[in-house]
Amino acid sequence: MIEVATDCPLDRETLRECVRTTLTRLSRTGELPTLPATASAALAVARDPDADAEDLCRIIRTDVGLSARILRVGNSAAYARRTPAKTLEEAVMTVGLRKTCDLLVAASARRLFEGAARNAEVLWRHALATAVAAEELARFTRRVDPAMTFLPGLFHDVGRIAFLLSDPVAYEVIIGLGTAGEGETCDLERGWYGFDHAEAGAILAEDWGLAPIQCDGIRWHHRPEQADAGGQLARLLNAADALAYSIGHGTAPQPPRGIGLVGLGIAPEDEASCAVRIREQFAHQHEMLS
Repeated sequence: MIEVATDCPLDRETLRECVRTTLTRLSRTGELPTLPATASAALAVARDPDADAEDLCRIIRTDVGLSARILRVGNSAAYARRTPAKTLEEAVMTVGLRKTCDLLVAASARRLFEGAARNAEVLWRHALATAVAAEELARFTRRVDPAMTFLPGLFHDVGRIAFLLSDPVAYEVIIGLGTAGEGETCDLERGWYGFDHAEAGAILAEDWGLAPIQCDGIRWHHRPEQADAGGQLARLLNAADALAYSIGHGTAPQPPRGIGLVGLGIAPEDEASCAVRIREQFAHQHEMLS
């Protein structure tokens, strides 16, 4: 039987030690989930204020498939070039350095999701839909820099991947209990592991190189009222999570409790048009990353 933990947040250092120790102990390999090398290199470029397109192109050229994908994105209708991009550099300049990094990380990180076996495609679609929704909501509300939202959206549930990879049988039980209405999934996770998937995801994202404010947003996306510096991002991710469900890309029969778009200052009459834009952007980016 799972004992539900009390809602008492761990301090950052204690949480980091707890997540690393628990996931390492449960893992069959004795290692934490890691990003593919290409994704890690792209994140390093995104963090470097002196990096340029050529730095990113050197990373892309190590993978023929990624090179072809970025050229295809640069020449897609979304960017409406007058003449086709013939070189990788032209495609990167068209898409933009930061957005190209996001797409590289997403394309590479999909391999991580594939380890979740039968849940892989559902989790991937939800992650991508949430990332797209977070970016769109950031542009619409102007509360958070849109450039800071895609990767936290993509990784907001990566703690679930960690649970499925390290402890698949127990985690399937937790999901089953949550689906059957035996408790909130996050509460059940904290009762079993001592932390939930959002907290685990924040630690993994920190290890992978996301900014502290992005990690804070991931940690508190189910409890945005408890966030610190990443409060606005946590609220936005919370709403983006629900929007992913509304366009058909959830991971459970019912979405988690959330603040809704009204909590971001979006009027009810604007919700439908917002969902349409997100659905269109999701379809476009899913095709580009497939």
